[in-house]
Amino acid sequence: MPTPQTSILLVEDDPAVRAYLREALSAAGYAVAEADCLDAARRLVRKEKPALVVLDIQLPDGTGFDFCQEIRSSKALAETPVVMLTALGKLQQKEEGFTAGADQYLVKPVDPKELLLWVAALLRRLKIDAGEMDNIEAGDVLIETNTHIIRFKGQPVPNLTKKEFELLSFLVRKRPRVFSRKYLLSNLWHTVAVDHAVDTHFYNLRKKLPKELSLRIQAVPGKGFRYFD
Repeated sequence: MPTPQTSILLVEDDPAVRAYLREALSAAGYAVAEADCLDAARRLVRKEKPALVVLDIQLPDGTGFDFCQEIRSSKALAETPVVMLTALGKLQQKEEGFTAGADQYLVKPVDPKELLLWVAALLRRLKIDAGEMDNIEAGDVLIETNTHIIRFKGQPVPNLTKKEFELLSFLVRKRPRVFSRKYLLSNLWHTVAVDHAVDTHFYNLRKKLPKELSLRIQAVPGKGFRYFD
């Protein structure tokens, strides 16, 4: 059961849907703040600093895509999990949602039990991440989790994106375990779609790493990827 301080911001302009979701979240023990437009959502997210945001896309004064990008660009809120919950179910729209920074994308109508499962999973992931903030040392590799800097033989590796940093950090921390694309998508992307995203990120990551370090990221045929030193 979540603590009373576990606050969820629910951004939904349909009163009936909002009441339905509020009831489900409240019954599960979450404190729910509600907004029916982006203007109200912006005020509440600054005031409440919610643990997670459930976000509709089609809103009277803008889109959930825009608001999600605002959250991701905010230093104070960048790590806040966002679940997009919308009637827009095309693959292109899902890709736009994940590109904007959503952690999960659910299509209406959704069973409230599924929403609650994702809310619990994302909050659990956030708690685990917060507990893993110590630096990671692996031989000549140092990963500074607070500053998001990776050093190889004392020199920082420049120009890594947030996702590339997370991907390499995860593999180094869990070395030499092998992780499938689906596992990485579920745990880092929090989705089961857009399978090629993993390969694209690995390709871009390897190009930025020193060759010696890049070779330590190994593709295991039929299994997935691992970091092996």
